[in-house]
Amino acid sequence: MSKERNRPSHKRRKEPTDHARTARDWGPWLFLIVLPLLTLVAYHPAWHGGLVWDDDAHVTRSVLRSLGGLYRIWFDVRATLQYYPLLHTAFWIEHRLWGDATLWYHLANIFEHAGVALMLALILRRLAIPGAWFAAVVFALHPVHVESVAWISEQSSRCSPPFRVVSTRTPKHCTGRRSREIQRAGWRTTTSPY
Repeated sequence: MSKERNRPSHKRRKEPTDHARTARDWGPWLFLIVLPLLTLVAYHPAWHGGLVWDDDAHVTRSVLRSLGGLYRIWFDVRATLQYYPLLHTAFWIEHRLWGDATLWYHLANIFEHAGVALMLALILRRLAIPGAWFAAVVFALHPVHVESVAWISEQSSRCSPPFRVVSTRTPKHCTGRRSREIQRAGWRTTTSPY
């Protein structure tokens, strides 16, 4: 006779119902929809903001809007105010898509911020840290990010996290003594900008 049968009926472990399994399976997918929508609503005041501070100096100038301008963004250090070729390439593409309409720049920033929050949730879940989803929501909606999300020029803050994610994943797959050194170096490299 198995141990399950010897236990009193009130102490038997219950199997999850089909409803509980479905909620657990759909939870992450639902979160992928809900978090960007929450972020979009939270940053609604920024939707119709214009250019602030030095946005007009960073968003692609008319002399750089051609293919030759794209070449200059990458290979002429003095073509832009600061040499951020990936950021200015993103601005170049965005200007091709929606011109000078600041609404779309702001919406792109908001959705990129939501994407970074989703990446945070996935990393924390992969590391089996409890509250990963809650941490992502706090990250996405915390007021400390308002300036960065509403300021078009700060798109660079959201261009770099995917590279940080890749750099944190790589050392995790190593094993042995040498791998611990690689992991430490990876974490130092990843966290050094902060």
